[in-house]
Amino acid sequence: MQSSKWLVRLFLLFALSVTAWASFVSWGQLERHKRITEEVDQLEAEAKRIQAENQTLEERMSYFSTREFREQEAREKLGLKKADETVIAIKEEVQRDSGDNTINNQQKNDEQEVSIPNYRKWWQIFFR
Repeated sequence: MQSSKWLVRLFLLFALSVTAWASFVSWGQLERHKRITEEVDQLEAEAKRIQAENQTLEERMSYFSTREFREQEAREKLGLKKADETVIAIKEEVQRDSGDNTINNQQKNDEQEVSIPNYRKWWQIFFR
């Protein structure tokens, strides 16, 4: 009897050890599965972001290949025009001073404009 109690206790201890080990391994697998799922979710979100970026780039590429874009770039960057167009350039003057200096500068500019003949002003506008 004594040996059978001891055998039962040994068996219970063995069963408890196996159960504890199985629980430990299962817990580790669950944690690993959770990390993998989170990483998959992050990668899917990044893939969606990259797809949206690719879509935007494709739209830009299709716009850049249009005739309207090429004409606009030729006008702005190369200064070209169509055969039946007339181009007029308007020069904007920027005044950076404030207060009384602005009034004095305007008077000086007005005096300079009065002293320069019109044909010279037009020459400066178109051929500068």
